Amino acid sequence: MRAMTPEEMERLVRSVPWASICVVEPEGCPYVIEATPFFMGKDICFMINPRGGVQRCVAQNNEVLLKFTSASSDLRSWAGVSCRGQGEFVEGEAARQEGWRLLGLVMGQDYSRAAGVLNKKGRSPLFRVQVRSMTGRCNGEWSRANASADPVPEQTEEQTEEEAMQ
Repeated sequence: MRAMTPEEMERLVRSVPWASICVVEPEGCPYVIEATPFFMGKDICFMINPRGGVQRCVAQNNEVLLKFTSASSDLRSWAGVSCRGQGEFVEGEAARQEGWRLLGLVMGQDYSRAAGVLNKKGRSPLFRVQVRSMTGRCNGEWSRANASADPVPEQTEEQTEEEAMQ
């Protein structure tokens, strides 16, 4: 087992289809959900329930841990990355629309209908995490299998991040 390089961590985070969003309830208990990530610039984003447990937690404490893992079915090859940062629900209509579009790129789906229905003011499903630090560990088998892997390309965005966040 060894620490991962920043490039390896970035590659893993941008290649797995699922992440755990870990927050703390006001009573101090952990609360975790899983969701599909997408990226708006350097921020890791999700479209999640705007009135669910994550919203209740970040209203009191916006510190978030995102966990990304990858493993072979026999567990001979594995890696995990933890991203720590601050989370918030983004209210701007343009940002919400862009979030649905970017999630659609990841999922291979057209979410334009959902964007129209699930686009209510004050109930944005766009959850953005501004990552402050990342740590990751992997085993030797994962290192060998991913040593020459091509980096994952950036998602293309039609708008600049500043335009989407307004």
